[in-house]
Amino acid sequence: MKSAKNKIDTQNFDAIKDWYNFAVENAIDIIFIQDSNGKITYVNQTGINESGYSEEELLNMNPTQLVPPEYYKLMEDLQIKRLSGNMETLHYDMEYLKKDGKRLPVRVSSSPIIKDGKLEGVIHIVRNISEIKKTEKILSFYSELILKLCGINKMEKALEEILNFAIKIGEVDCGGIYLIDEKTSNFKLVSFKNISEETKSFFQNISPKSKYTSGPLFVRANDLTNSISKDMFEYLKEKEKLKFFSIIPFFHSGRPLGSLNIGSHDKEDISDLSKRILVSLSYEIGSVISRIRAEEALTESEYKYRELVESANSIIFVFDNNGKIISINKYGASFFGYDKAELIGKNVYDTITPKIESTGRNLMNLVDEIHTNPKQYSIHINENIKKNGEKVWVYWSNKPLYDKKGNLTSILAIGNDITENMNLQEKIKYSEIKFKSLFQNAHEAIIILNKDFLIQDINKATITTLGYPKEKLLDNMNIFDLASPLETERLKHILFKDFKNEGLVIETFFISGTGIVFPVEISFSIIEVKGEKSIICMVRDISEQKKKEEDLKKQLLKYDLDEGCIYLSKEPSDSLAFDAFTELIGVGYKGIIISREEKSYFDFEDINFEYYWLSKKIGPKNLSVDTTQLKEFFSAIKNKSVILLDSIDYLINNSSFIEVYNFINELREIAFFSKNIIIISADKNTLDPKQIRLLEKETKPIELKISESINKKLLEIIYYILNQNKLGINPSYSSIIKQLSMTRPTVRKYIRYLESNRYVIVHKKGRNKKVELTEKGKKLL
Repeated sequence: MKSAKNKIDTQNFDAIKDWYNFAVENAIDIIFIQDSNGKITYVNQTGINESGYSEEELLNMNPTQLVPPEYYKLMEDLQIKRLSGNMETLHYDMEYLKKDGKRLPVRVSSSPIIKDGKLEGVIHIVRNISEIKKTEKILSFYSELILKLCGINKMEKALEEILNFAIKIGEVDCGGIYLIDEKTSNFKLVSFKNISEETKSFFQNISPKSKYTSGPLFVRANDLTNSISKDMFEYLKEKEKLKFFSIIPFFHSGRPLGSLNIGSHDKEDISDLSKRILVSLSYEIGSVISRIRAEEALTESEYKYRELVESANSIIFVFDNNGKIISINKYGASFFGYDKAELIGKNVYDTITPKIESTGRNLMNLVDEIHTNPKQYSIHINENIKKNGEKVWVYWSNKPLYDKKGNLTSILAIGNDITENMNLQEKIKYSEIKFKSLFQNAHEAIIILNKDFLIQDINKATITTLGYPKEKLLDNMNIFDLASPLETERLKHILFKDFKNEGLVIETFFISGTGIVFPVEISFSIIEVKGEKSIICMVRDISEQKKKEEDLKKQLLKYDLDEGCIYLSKEPSDSLAFDAFTELIGVGYKGIIISREEKSYFDFEDINFEYYWLSKKIGPKNLSVDTTQLKEFFSAIKNKSVILLDSIDYLINNSSFIEVYNFINELREIAFFSKNIIIISADKNTLDPKQIRLLEKETKPIELKISESINKKLLEIIYYILNQNKLGINPSYSSIIKQLSMTRPTVRKYIRYLESNRYVIVHKKGRNKKVELTEKGKKLL
């Protein structure tokens, strides 16, 4: 029975066409039908718009008139397949010719139209893949640039290539590259395109600090930024009339080297792909500049060259076209078991290079081949021999040396011993058993999953770490079966949402075969073997690490705050909420404030945080009062963040309490999955008691942590003494007994404890005793 999936029955076509006519006419893809004679009988509006032809013109055309000549063979092959009885849906990429002669890259799905068992025509669904091709082209350009930079040893040429690439993929019209002078630390414009003399003069006169940003900066037409000086910002916008500009710093080994700057007088922004490519390029720029500077320094100073050669932990030697060793560094001679004098002037075949490798390869012509084809042998591997007869494998990087006339005189060879690596490769290549042994005897638990997260294999450490027998783990168990009940949904959420082809490291809780819950760090990575993808999981028990972290938090935090929770402050002011917020930033959390207060209101603390203004208006740092949009914002925040939302009353006034209550309920799930901490500040005087109780059910209170050595009554006494001291009063025993409703023996006992530990000073005047808190006592709080 022929499949109905890939065919359209013309007997039913009239009955259903009214149902689909609207969808077809408004589809984003080109859709057209040709009859068995090749004539176009229908085309939708997208086809008319994309082709540039009128409907009447298209209905009098054959599809071959819409494709370039180089695709005629493809069209002919497709037609032969149809006439030979192939009634499958065919998929292929090609190009269409528009009326103006421009080419449109497309992806085509062609399905046959069958009537009474015969081919009546073909319906084509054609998708414009210009953006996909553009992306592929940009990535290809990027790869070509990286390869080209590897072969460039002139700074000016390398920076020119980089700048041209940046302007090209950003589709902007101007740019420049600044380098930081190694001696003066001043910025210097070393490569530029379409920059006026006036602009160059302006940047020459402003301070170096104004030209630098700590991270990539992309500024669109209406954006504001504090990352550069006001004068610089106004000049670029008002004087230079740039609608878009970008400043991307580059580094090497953590040290800033300069910045790549591009701009456009016409475009207001560049694509996200271009931005990512430019940021990725900045990492390469630092390496390229450092390499070229190193090569230039090597060329400039023979003394430095000699010093570098002699101190290098690599074999470095020079040999001529006859194989005679002209020079060799101390490390190289020592590596082969010789003194330098024993090697210099000798032939490599008489000393360090065998004539025949242990693999059987003849090396007698190697010296001549390297000199004849230096590019081909810029990198190669061969076997060498030590003085004691030991054979070693060396990875050689060769650089030809020329005289003033340009004649190749000798080869500079830099070698690194890779004998161990070669032996390991041989062992892995020829012995699957030994590879399995490495896997089985690894100290950390390793689990191999298939693409559906089912456990395919485990090593011995996994059995020890998880406490399950191997048979049970391999009996259709998946990674989610190992998670503790409270973590299962969160783990699914992370893996299905965030885990793509890149590696992923997360922390979660597993439950062992004996029922013990313990924290683990899991590293996920994807490997592909023989076309099948597998997921490698490295599982590490981090119980001890987590205990240390918790102990540290106990020492540093005075509030009892847990990850994945929402906390409510009901105070009229937001001081309690902000105090808890700043504490968490102090122990490494990323801070985000959403408020109706100005940012300056929170700037009295020396902390870093992102700030967003809660408003009905749209702005670069504004957040909508719409709870759906707020939910999306919270969902996008990465873990290890603390978010302070201190304008809950404003949200209620602009929607309703029920809507905001439901929003907070949804935030609980968001906080749980992301393991973030959300602090909500609500003035209890603006809400009725019932509303406060509902909010309390969905949140936790912000509470001080009580030291294990201090019980509740003792804490009450300390707080009372502190508050009285702040008023300039040293309270008496009697006032403590009366205000706190405690017995006299209880108060005496606790005061004696505090005094003996120097937390308080007791001032005695006759029978009257008054108490004052010491600095040590204040630190208890």
